[in-house]
Amino acid sequence: MAGSSQTAAAGAGGSAMAPAYLALAAAALFWGGNWVLARWIQNQFPPQTLSLLRWGSAALFLAPFAIGPTLRVWGEVRREWKRLAILGAIGVTGFSSLSYTGLSFTTSINGSLLNTAAPVFILILAALGFGERISMAEVAGIAVSIVGVLVIIARGSLATMAAMEVNAGDAIVMVAVLLWAVYTVLLRVWRIQLPPMVFLFTTIVLSLPLPIATAALEYALGAPAPAPDAVGLIAIVYLGLFPSIGAYACWNYGVRRAGAARATLFQYLIPVFAAVLAVALLGEQVRLYHVAGAALIVGGLLLATRAKAR
Repeated sequence: MAGSSQTAAAGAGGSAMAPAYLALAAAALFWGGNWVLARWIQNQFPPQTLSLLRWGSAALFLAPFAIGPTLRVWGEVRREWKRLAILGAIGVTGFSSLSYTGLSFTTSINGSLLNTAAPVFILILAALGFGERISMAEVAGIAVSIVGVLVIIARGSLATMAAMEVNAGDAIVMVAVLLWAVYTVLLRVWRIQLPPMVFLFTTIVLSLPLPIATAALEYALGAPAPAPDAVGLIAIVYLGLFPSIGAYACWNYGVRRAGAARATLFQYLIPVFAAVLAVALLGEQVRLYHVAGAALIVGGLLLATRAKAR
């Protein structure tokens, strides 16, 4: 009887967590789709224009719901506007602008896999910039993950790794990932106390001057004008709604219900969803070095995060 009671309790607990797990998986799917769709429509929109359209449309979609709450805490927004602008420029439009530029030269599978290395940079920055102690197990985990990143960047070629011949797109994506790590660490340090919707809306709006400027520069340097078809326009709506708003909403809900530790594991679904979509929509191929690099990155992260938890 006791055993059946425990089983029933475990089943009930699992059922209670099902909405949270579904939300976290949906967030991973939306973010995975971001990498693939951006690659799919790269011939219709220059990368800086794509970043501007994504976040500009996200701001428009959010505005009817966010303007009222923002005005109610306007004093706090005014006090924090400089930090909000910095966070937006780094982790919102800056990250996506560099990611989309990188996707002009590399595959969506590579981009999404390299993105999983963000926690490694977060650990390193927290140690170097803010004095957080790192154990030997964490150092080992970081080292293993970095090897995984190198395997993907070098396409599994020792000769490429030895010659330090890096694909430009992979290098740009890694800079974007580094920006995301800086954004994450600054979030932890600054701890801006605003409602989630207000925080997202204000960081988006305050960061829009960056892609406006880079898009203008893009055209000044000879980039072609956007030439969207129906798929391209639908993709812009998707990018503005799902990776930019829906994913954050699902992620925040999942973290609140399931906890940060469990939620982190769902990040590893992002390259899985991206790979499935890339194979189906773009005809990309999953190579052995993708599998090997992903295994090293995830293995190193698990080693480092478990050591951190202990």
